[in-house]
Amino acid sequence: MTLYGLRHPLLARTAAGAGLIALLAGIPAILLIFFWPIVLPTLDDLATPGEPVVIKTLLLATVWTCWALFAAAVTVELVGVARARRSHVRLPFQRLAAYLITSITVAATVPVAAPRALIPAAAIAATSGETPSQTAAGPHKTELTEAYVSYVVQERDTLWTIAEKQLGDPMRYRDIIALNQGRTMNDGHPFTHGEWLQPGCTLHLPADARKPQHTRARTHTVAPGETLWGISKEHLGKGDRYKKLFKLNKGRPQPDGGKLRDPDVLEPGWRLILPKHGRDNRVQRRTLSRHAAEPAYRFSSPHPSDSLPSIASSRLASGENISSPSPGTRAVSLHPVAGSNAPGPSAPQTPSSDAAASPSEVIVLPQGGMMALSFAGGIAVALAATRLHRRRRLPAPTTDEPISVLVPEPQPPAVRALERAHRSRDTEAEPPNDFEVVSSAFEIDPPITLKAGIRGDDPVHLPLSGLNLALTGPGADDGIRAVVLDLLTQADAYRASILIPAHDAERWFGNTVFALTDHLPELQLVATFDEAIHQLEEQLVGRRGLLQDYEVDDIHQLRQAEPGEPLPALLLAASCPDGHPYLDKLLTMAADLGLGAVLTGRTAAGTTCSMNQAHRVTEATGRLAAELRDVTLFHLPPDAATSMLHTLATGNGMPTEHPEQPADLPVPPSSATLRPVRFILLGEPSIDVSGTPVDLSRRTKALELFVLLALRPKGLDREEICEHLWPDLEETLAGYRFHAALKDLRTALRDVSASDGKTAHFIERSGRTYRVDPQHIDVDLWAFHQALADARTATNEQNKLMALETAASLCLGQLGQGLKYDWLDQDHRWPLTIASVKALLQLGALHEQAGHNERALEVYDQAYALDPDMESAARSTIRLLSTLGRTDEARQRARHLRTRLNTLGVAPSPETQAILQQLSTRPPASSR
Repeated sequence: MTLYGLRHPLLARTAAGAGLIALLAGIPAILLIFFWPIVLPTLDDLATPGEPVVIKTLLLATVWTCWALFAAAVTVELVGVARARRSHVRLPFQRLAAYLITSITVAATVPVAAPRALIPAAAIAATSGETPSQTAAGPHKTELTEAYVSYVVQERDTLWTIAEKQLGDPMRYRDIIALNQGRTMNDGHPFTHGEWLQPGCTLHLPADARKPQHTRARTHTVAPGETLWGISKEHLGKGDRYKKLFKLNKGRPQPDGGKLRDPDVLEPGWRLILPKHGRDNRVQRRTLSRHAAEPAYRFSSPHPSDSLPSIASSRLASGENISSPSPGTRAVSLHPVAGSNAPGPSAPQTPSSDAAASPSEVIVLPQGGMMALSFAGGIAVALAATRLHRRRRLPAPTTDEPISVLVPEPQPPAVRALERAHRSRDTEAEPPNDFEVVSSAFEIDPPITLKAGIRGDDPVHLPLSGLNLALTGPGADDGIRAVVLDLLTQADAYRASILIPAHDAERWFGNTVFALTDHLPELQLVATFDEAIHQLEEQLVGRRGLLQDYEVDDIHQLRQAEPGEPLPALLLAASCPDGHPYLDKLLTMAADLGLGAVLTGRTAAGTTCSMNQAHRVTEATGRLAAELRDVTLFHLPPDAATSMLHTLATGNGMPTEHPEQPADLPVPPSSATLRPVRFILLGEPSIDVSGTPVDLSRRTKALELFVLLALRPKGLDREEICEHLWPDLEETLAGYRFHAALKDLRTALRDVSASDGKTAHFIERSGRTYRVDPQHIDVDLWAFHQALADARTATNEQNKLMALETAASLCLGQLGQGLKYDWLDQDHRWPLTIASVKALLQLGALHEQAGHNERALEVYDQAYALDPDMESAARSTIRLLSTLGRTDEARQRARHLRTRLNTLGVAPSPETQAILQQLSTRPPASSR
């Protein structure tokens, strides 16, 4: 407990109690001793208000009135504590009364918050809160049903109102009865249509039930010279609403590590969160309807875990978090995952834009470990952000710099597997680019649940608020790592915060974790376990006071009433072998405050799970025992967890030291004869034989085989090809697929070939190696690499200009545009795009030096179209337009660049900032 800096519970309790006694007893004692009896003024005294007796009487009346109001406020708060319910009576001084009573209540839970090593295990066992019914509760029975939508019952819900809201017709309550009749509910009793619905229980609804609509947060990146007044006027309609912006962003961490503390001080590049509804939004205080603000996730008991529903996840696409519970979530039986001990492990469902959502699977990692698909989405966002950071800040090359395609930075196997799993989630849609991945993933709603694991085909989620979970056994550390990493992928925009004692963080993630924390502001390492509890106490007291101030019942309503308050979900992760009664009591009091803890060790008041080597819960005691028994928990081994932590840090802008190594293709020598087959890979792929197009749209693996071999002119053996194209198939079956794809490719090329090509193989075999026949096939990618090689070895500027012009004529788009091959994205596409843009910028600079400004502009535009996230391309175009006096065009390009950067929430580089600043001071071009 903390009271004005007092961190020891006994001292805090003593200070709070002394203050309360002094105010309640000390004030009247002083008044009675020194000012009794009270001499009331006469009528003559009242005629002259300046008389001392009148002033003394007024002051005494004021003091007695204030004391009476404070005593009444204390009485109201004590009644509320006794009833375990917040009082709706509001009196002056109630904030002070609530603070003092909360301080005493928290600190008085144990005599002293003893260090965990001093608390005997016997004391923990003696105070265990489990009941016979809890220990006897068996695992939930797995239900195998057709696709349905899950709905968590809210307070005041009836079957009639649920049918009306979710199905559009109240008479369809019969359909809900039919789906749930006889089902075992969360309280262990079978569903019968005649009983009352218990809030927190999960009902199955027909598959056509409504899905929740979520809005994405709007942001604005501060440009040089901007003020809160101007930003408010632009986005909110009135400048005097700047105070709303200030409250919404006060204290929020910014990309440069600073924080908004003064409304008159804004730094360029800071990212401000705007109210959700723009000009029409009105952030109101103290006017929130209690009934309208009922949280979508509520429990009927004082302990949320008592009626915990097993919720299927919603909003998992593209790495989104479970920031608010969904009234309807589709549950689909999923395929078992090889290597898992669960009968049929599955991951939370990923809803799509259609009515029918496709099932999701858990991911078994090559280094060991198992996570949900939503975690793969978070890692994919971090990888996309990493690529954007690197490409955005690449400088324009000098005219004599050699341009090469570089070897991409190697990714750990676990990270590659997660990105591959995320990309394969939707096999039909065109893969989004990095800009789309990052911009669509931004969210500000804090997560309210933790993804724990799977039981059979059902995902298991735990409420974060008030969570008190302890893990023991050989798989406990792996389980903690999974929880921490999963929450970190949802912790952007100050949505979540994780407290870990430094020695525990080093044990779980290695000593490299200390170098990563500067780029992981959501991961807070504290010196000791007691320091972590101290911070948890501060948050508990502060949030309780906010609930009082805003007259709301829980953290969900508070976040709606005051979005400007930084109220992230806060999780304590630590090692506590013998339990900690003081922490147990804190977490019991934090059931509605967004605070929780996951520990390795044991807990008396929470839930303790014993895990075996396969990370399956073999024994569970406590409130969540029935929910977690026989669950296979998500888990990560040390190496995989460390690599993912590093990936999240680079996604937040941490620079990496990767040596640049050229990866230029060994281009086959040019053929003296005309090659009949032309294969276009730069841009949208196309194949033609002597001018006749070849359609491989129905032979997808044949096309992928052709692309792979075109990227490897020296060839690959069958095993290497199968590893790229069929990594999950058994070797013999993959070999059959390879020969079928090779036959399809050769047949497609021969069918449209002239008579002399009917016997051509097109794909040669030399020993065990297969390669593209350079005598019959011309690949534009080979010509592009040859042009870059010619530019590097050119002996004069004219030869270099010609070689770069050849390269520019081949840059029709990104490599294999529209093709969704994991190996293509991870190893080839972006290194080639960067080399292409650099070659175009170098060509533009050479033309600019020669005075060919129009051609230089064309080349710069081509570079920007190829990769609009590389600032050097946009900067070159804006600079040249400004130099030529075409100020209006330059400003239009600058606005487009600012809009794109604002969408990403990043500031321009210093070089770009300087050009934009110069442009803003230039007068507009005069009309001619």
